Amino acid sequence: MAAGRIATANSSGSVELLYNRHQDLFLQALEQKTPNGKQFAFNVLSLFSGRQGGKTRIGALGSVKKMRNPGWWMWICGPTYPDLTDFIIPTVFAHLPESWIEDWLESRLELVLKNKTRVQFRSLDDPDKARGPGLNFAWLDEAAKIQKLAWHTMLPALSSKNGQAIFTTTPKGYDWCYDELWVPAAVEPQPGYWACKYHTKDNPIYHSKEMRARLEADRARMDPVFFQQEYEAEFVSFTGAVYGPLLAQKLILRTDDEIRQVIPEWPNIDPSREVIGGLDPGADHPFAGVLLVITDKGLVQIGEYLERNRPVQDHHNGLVSEMCGKVVPGRRPLVPAKWAIDKSQKQWAMELQLLGMPCVPANNDVIAGINRVKAWMRLGQIYFIEKLCPKTIKQLQGYAWAENVKDGETKGKELVIKKADDLPDALRYTLQLYQEPSRIELTDYMVKRAAAIAKMDPLVQWALERNRRCEGLIEKGREPGLQVYGEDLEEYGTVDAEQEGDVGMQHFFA
Repeated sequence: MAAGRIATANSSGSVELLYNRHQDLFLQALEQKTPNGKQFAFNVLSLFSGRQGGKTRIGALGSVKKMRNPGWWMWICGPTYPDLTDFIIPTVFAHLPESWIEDWLESRLELVLKNKTRVQFRSLDDPDKARGPGLNFAWLDEAAKIQKLAWHTMLPALSSKNGQAIFTTTPKGYDWCYDELWVPAAVEPQPGYWACKYHTKDNPIYHSKEMRARLEADRARMDPVFFQQEYEAEFVSFTGAVYGPLLAQKLILRTDDEIRQVIPEWPNIDPSREVIGGLDPGADHPFAGVLLVITDKGLVQIGEYLERNRPVQDHHNGLVSEMCGKVVPGRRPLVPAKWAIDKSQKQWAMELQLLGMPCVPANNDVIAGINRVKAWMRLGQIYFIEKLCPKTIKQLQGYAWAENVKDGETKGKELVIKKADDLPDALRYTLQLYQEPSRIELTDYMVKRAAAIAKMDPLVQWALERNRRCEGLIEKGREPGLQVYGEDLEEYGTVDAEQEGDVGMQHFFA
């Protein structure tokens, strides 16, 4: 195997794929065994990528590697018959060594190998076509185009042999692939699930300046939300999205390096930093809580809590230990001095205060709260650490306006769909109590100072910021650290453009 390449043999010698570490991690996970070495570590593996990200090719390579197991029964599936014949089957055969083949029954789309392994190619346009014999392995390409019922129909065949299933697809909103493949691997980890998600630009063929320019040209002429789905493999909602493209990718912090841009001391958090929190309690819906830390770049959400059917004492303990206590393990919990709460929830507020959680009533006007959250997003002064608040991000992305027009006439005031809105509500209560973000006029000195600080080591930046807080150098009447530099400084060329490389990789092991 050549350095920097993934290679596999075929009849012509070898097939070489430009190295993509997301795909390489997928292949490693596919072969990973449990500690006793008797079973595969993951039964369900999913690869989400942007369009033209190479997902079909790597799915075919992973399937061919599985064909080495003697006596296996395998299915390779697509959403339609044309998908099978036009893309999937040719890609599989391009990676399959001819010397392995015993017979190819084209009329039945069935491949028989010399090691007695059988591979059947199936279209799942009808879920009933997913019925069949016990399976050792199945690959579902373009899974978002396949019905959930087809996957559920196939499950007994895989379960009977403790088989593996792999999925390759571009996301298509918060569909069944999100709920049944991404959530158990990345949001609420369950044993046996693995998932990886990467951008189109992470495909090495897009590393040249010419191809990057093509992507940027597409970005400029496409709807921003659609671009996020098709090229950045994001789960997005198109139907009346409340926040839509305002919840830009730069507000979602995925890597430690991205987090250090706003919290330089990460993975620790300076205990002198102020934290604020918000609550959306209720008996008929999940109890939600959010935790945010104040930084010189804005607010950063560092925790979330979402539980139902618990007594108030358990909610109190969960907020303090499960949310505030797990941000920086081994140190004292970062507990807010006060909690914003829906002003109509007086009974909850009283009970929580008796347990030592000071609750302050917040304006619960939905439209006013949404506008407050939008203001923070529009100025780029609120961030979300993905691994600490994945449910909040999901609910914000899926937060949508209810249909308000009938026969061309507006029916009444704007309303949101009351579904999976608990964490967004807790967030807007928090921001209703916190000062509205505002811009200050940048002097030449401030511009030069910000540019100089931006070039310093992150720990030096943090030390300077901390000194400014401790010495009271923030102008009176303003919350510390809410000056906005990024947008203004772009004119001076001091903000670095997004770097090539590992942006977009999300890798989770159950």
